[in-house]
Amino acid sequence: MRKRTLFSIVAFLVSVGYMAHTVDMREMVEAFSTATPGFVVMAFGLALASILVSTLRWYLVLKKVQGTCFRRTLKAVLSGYYMMAFLPPGVGHAAKVKLVGGDYFRALSALAFGVVIEVIIVIGISLVVLGASLWGLALLGFLFLLLVYGRGAYTLLLKATRSLRALSPGVSRRLESYVERAYSGWGVATRDPRTLTAAAVLSALAVLLQVWGVMVVGKAFGVSVSFLDALNAFILSTVFGAVSGIPAGVGANELGITLALGPSTRSTIIAFMYKFIYQYSWAAVGAVEFYRTLGGKA
Repeated sequence: MRKRTLFSIVAFLVSVGYMAHTVDMREMVEAFSTATPGFVVMAFGLALASILVSTLRWYLVLKKVQGTCFRRTLKAVLSGYYMMAFLPPGVGHAAKVKLVGGDYFRALSALAFGVVIEVIIVIGISLVVLGASLWGLALLGFLFLLLVYGRGAYTLLLKATRSLRALSPGVSRRLESYVERAYSGWGVATRDPRTLTAAAVLSALAVLLQVWGVMVVGKAFGVSVSFLDALNAFILSTVFGAVSGIPAGVGANELGITLALGPSTRSTIIAFMYKFIYQYSWAAVGAVEFYRTLGGKA
């Protein structure tokens, strides 16, 4: 745990230090003074659309699994932005599942289903646009098999938990319950062609809205960002943020975008403005919803 924390601190310092080295103060002042407000407003609109699309994808599965309403799902998603401000990305996502209510493991599997679909979409687009690679094809194939033949993994896990009955019947029964409940959400989604298709379409739309956001923020500061560069920025930002373990991915996310666009003052400005519009600004909204949901007792 300490090593992980130390790694996150070092990653944050290296990321911020590198980007600070690329910034020229005069150029930064000029960039902000000549920025186009209309494109900034447009980027906020795209960010909101991205949140609503991602929420709808989770809601479609949750509704089938446990009848959760859209409003409650949206509140959990917004609260997640607040929790990810002080928790590592993976932990923040897991924590927001608790706020959606119902069975935790069913809700978690419904969220995981959507995430896997989105990762498959991102890898698929990357292979088409950036060119196929052996590792990319292998990862895409593995995730596709997991999506289609998830019951095989469920059966293996169930057998593994039942093998513990001789050692500890209580622990074995509890683990079996976790596995069965977790698979229920996944199974419902994969068995229904309409849900699977809708999730795929919404995932593709969510990715495109985020990539488009990089391009629009670039235009706001007088930089023409191609779709290819914006896609690279989105992928590197996501990977760097996840690997770093930094709460909200601060610094690491921006470093990924800066490297993809080419180190410069305007690239760094675009990176921080994009993350502010798509993530940091929603943490304040999420904080309000978080304490409303918990009745101020958090």
